[in-house]
Amino acid sequence: MAFFKRIRESVATDHTIQRIKYDGARVARATPSASVNYLLDKVPIVQWLPKYSPKWVFYDFLAGITVGVLLIPQALAYAKIATIPVEFGLMSAWLPNFIYLVMGTSKDMSTGPTSLMGLLTAEIIRDVSQEGFTPQGISSAVAMSVGVYCLIVGLFKLGFVLEFISVPVLNGFVSAAAIVIMLGQIPSLFGISVGTGTANIIRDIFVQAPKWKPITMAIGFGGIMLLVVLQKIGQRWGKKNKVIWLLALARSAVVLILFTGISYGINKDATTPVFEISKVKSNGIATPQMPAFGLVQKVFARAVAPFLAAALEHLAIAKGFGRKNNYVVDESQELVYLGVTNFFNSFFSSMAVGGAMSRTAVNSDTGVKSPVYGLFAGGFVLLAIFKLSPALFWIPKATLAAIIVTAVWHVITSPKVFHSYWKVSLVDFLASMLSFWVTLFVSTEMGIASAVGFNVFIHILRSAFARVRHVTEVGEEPADKKFDSAVEARGVPLDSQVFKFNQAVIFWNAFGVKDQCFDVVQTFNSGSIFAYEEQRANRNWSVSGERRIKQMRAKAGVLADPVSIQIVILDMSMVTTVDTTGLVALSDLKTDLKKYGGEGAELRITGMTKDVQARFERFGWELYPAETVILEHRGKSKGTPLYRSMLDAVNERRIGVAAEEIGPDESRIVGGEKA
Repeated sequence: MAFFKRIRESVATDHTIQRIKYDGARVARATPSASVNYLLDKVPIVQWLPKYSPKWVFYDFLAGITVGVLLIPQALAYAKIATIPVEFGLMSAWLPNFIYLVMGTSKDMSTGPTSLMGLLTAEIIRDVSQEGFTPQGISSAVAMSVGVYCLIVGLFKLGFVLEFISVPVLNGFVSAAAIVIMLGQIPSLFGISVGTGTANIIRDIFVQAPKWKPITMAIGFGGIMLLVVLQKIGQRWGKKNKVIWLLALARSAVVLILFTGISYGINKDATTPVFEISKVKSNGIATPQMPAFGLVQKVFARAVAPFLAAALEHLAIAKGFGRKNNYVVDESQELVYLGVTNFFNSFFSSMAVGGAMSRTAVNSDTGVKSPVYGLFAGGFVLLAIFKLSPALFWIPKATLAAIIVTAVWHVITSPKVFHSYWKVSLVDFLASMLSFWVTLFVSTEMGIASAVGFNVFIHILRSAFARVRHVTEVGEEPADKKFDSAVEARGVPLDSQVFKFNQAVIFWNAFGVKDQCFDVVQTFNSGSIFAYEEQRANRNWSVSGERRIKQMRAKAGVLADPVSIQIVILDMSMVTTVDTTGLVALSDLKTDLKKYGGEGAELRITGMTKDVQARFERFGWELYPAETVILEHRGKSKGTPLYRSMLDAVNERRIGVAAEEIGPDESRIVGGEKA
């Protein structure tokens, strides 16, 4: 009995067991409401549709038709990149629009076939098709694999794994991929056959110069010239003339219709076509069929690269347009949507899909109000599948190549950006170059894998060989300790928030840290009354951001409306380094703070080392010492003040204070009065 008594006492006093019991009970109580909220988050239409304004229908209809018109030529062109029969590009383009209506969290996002997904799919098809599988069968297996990956990451909120791909690596990869895509159109533009690989294609262009076909080149380069001219005309006169604006937006469709008509007139009575035509054969939607399980197993590991590309590109576009148009995007939900779409889309022998920058930009410019546009865009694609097949048969391959070239060259990163990496961080520059050149001359998979591996290896080395400062003299009590005691005695003002970083701000944690900071600000502080009134005046379809703030405040026990945010202080005394991605994330934090708290809200930094400060300045961030607040900063909040200690940063209450330089022997000015 004594033995069992000791066991009961041990269990009753065991910290781990008691913690498990406590946490288990807390989880059990929270599970019902958390499950309901989780399921509601998966169908955002339930949240925003009741607030949908009838006057938005016209704008959504116009945007949907415009995107649908763009989808037809782009879907055919990107299927050509993927080396599958082009009609399967159309099969890939209709369903994503309808699913996004129900599951999407961005009003601007247009999903469907993209050039990058076409390239990555083509590389897998090139290797696996040697085993006797059809290109469209392999493509659908890749789409299903991408869908499974997206569902796993989205449903379990594992999006942080995507942060291991830094901004420089992504820019190098995308730029090289765009060049590879354009080089892949050489056979269609010149009417010749070339080898595989960048070096072989460049060589064959010149070796086979005598075999160039003038009429094919006229069709291809004529299409490129017309597309560029229409774009330039739209940029110059589009804002003044709606007809010119519409022509510029639908330039791909205009070129497709024009050259398809020319092709029909030349080739309809010819025994052999004068130039290569697409021969699209679409007699409706085939019976849905799940990709063969064995084929999915073969491509599943290789589908990691398309998954990463689709997820990163999609989220970057969604967040960018959400920030531009003042609404919140649910990143995990966007990944769940990508998973559902690619999984079920694969039943129609489709290619993997994701967000498309060009179509999303057009959608936004057209004045779209909500995801309802997808109803009209998807319907227009279905119309093309069932009714326009006879006309699409005559599309010249050179015209599709022209559409591809003009669609992808704008994603090539400017050399100035790579030069900025050189100035900010040698590691970032080397990673971007590794990603660029390996992708260009070896493969897309090796390009992104080698660059990510290089980045991780370098930062592991930095952690392994971290320097320890040898302290020989102890002077004044460290600033952070002074600050801690001050907080205990006086407390941080309610209109301020203080954050202390405990490690480097680099690509694998930058946006996570940024999100944590801004979540705290939104939880414990309200926004500026002027910013709030502006949001009410320009209310859009999205309610998820407001709903999320309410949930965070309820969880934190913030019941009353908190005071507005005035000051955010970042203690960077323990930050040993910051890379380009970290600087981008902190810039986003500053931008979000200004939008939320108004122009009066101020970001302050303390404890920054000289090396970290130099990187900020090379990045283009305006910094100035708070002890010598220059007159030119009066009334401005563009610059960021640097403080010697946290105590100083908290005590300086006024925002945008401008004072003469304070000498070392003079009293410090605090809040406009001498301390």
